[in-house]
Amino acid sequence: MEKVLEYTLREEDLAITAGGLVNLILKNCVRVTGHEISAAKFTRDGITCGGRTVHVSERILPGQTLRVVLPEDERQAGKILPVEPPEDLDILYEDEDLVIVNKPAGTAVHPSPGHYKGTMANYLAYHLQQQGQGSVCRIIGRLDKETSGALVFAKNRAGAARLTRERQSGEFQRTYLALVENLFPQDADKGVIDADIDRIPGVLLKRRIVDKGTGERAVTHYRVLRQSGTHALVRCRLETGRTHQIRLHMAGIGHPLCGDRIYGSHAPAPKTDLLAAEDSDNEYVFHKKTECIHEADDIFSDSSERAMLHAAALRLLQPFTGLEISVIAPLPEDFVYKCRSYGIMVPDYTETDDNRT
Repeated sequence: MEKVLEYTLREEDLAITAGGLVNLILKNCVRVTGHEISAAKFTRDGITCGGRTVHVSERILPGQTLRVVLPEDERQAGKILPVEPPEDLDILYEDEDLVIVNKPAGTAVHPSPGHYKGTMANYLAYHLQQQGQGSVCRIIGRLDKETSGALVFAKNRAGAARLTRERQSGEFQRTYLALVENLFPQDADKGVIDADIDRIPGVLLKRRIVDKGTGERAVTHYRVLRQSGTHALVRCRLETGRTHQIRLHMAGIGHPLCGDRIYGSHAPAPKTDLLAAEDSDNEYVFHKKTECIHEADDIFSDSSERAMLHAAALRLLQPFTGLEISVIAPLPEDFVYKCRSYGIMVPDYTETDDNRT
């Protein structure tokens, strides 16, 4: 679905637009990129003022309204088959540019070999079709199939580009809850795990922690919310977003996710010795010291268990208005049940919605 933006030039804009130059109005006032301007130039009625097509080298007067059309990539249209979901989507937020859903555990995010129809992308395509929208939804920050929680889709290409830049700048923040094995010492109930992640050669699914600077930089901030017996409920905030980041980082410091069949205590997993150094805020920053990668044997196929990880809260800026959007994804029943089975009471969501560690 194409995105249409309008902007009425003001007297105070003349200084930053060289007297109302269309190209500078688009860049400095409408905040569109050079690539988007180029695409609009080759779109019918892509850049107009008062119903008249204008060139980017022209000037308009204060009080006049500039209209720009950011086209959709038609090559992507129709690639996702609309499929009616087995139950109503749990939509946490929706506007003309994006939709945030509470993804259930066990549902894949995007079609792939083995998952062509029953994915969140298929269900969103059906949802938009029912609304008369022909959008090509783009996923902003994927979740593993077994991970539940808040998942963002952009309804247009321009919105997706802006949300992607938010992720890169840190304005797009996602907070997770993880049920992990083993208790934390009182003096290590919060910290930062800074350990690079890379693929394991010849292994499709698993990742490993590697020497600093030799993989993708991965940083996870964590805080223990509750712990009892042999398990702990931990809040995690990602400074970076790598595949399996929380699962691998928590396993690396001796706290694998409950039910994790890839990095858990009953699965072949990377084993990493991490050196803890106390910082000025009494937090522990973990740096990789040594590692030993075990052979990637068969990964358990039993689907009755899953890694207890939930994308609980999400905060971002609306890609065009700049208004802050904050949502909370209620915990699924299996997560709550598992916590209670280990004597851990689920905290109030005001605790999970705090992005500070």
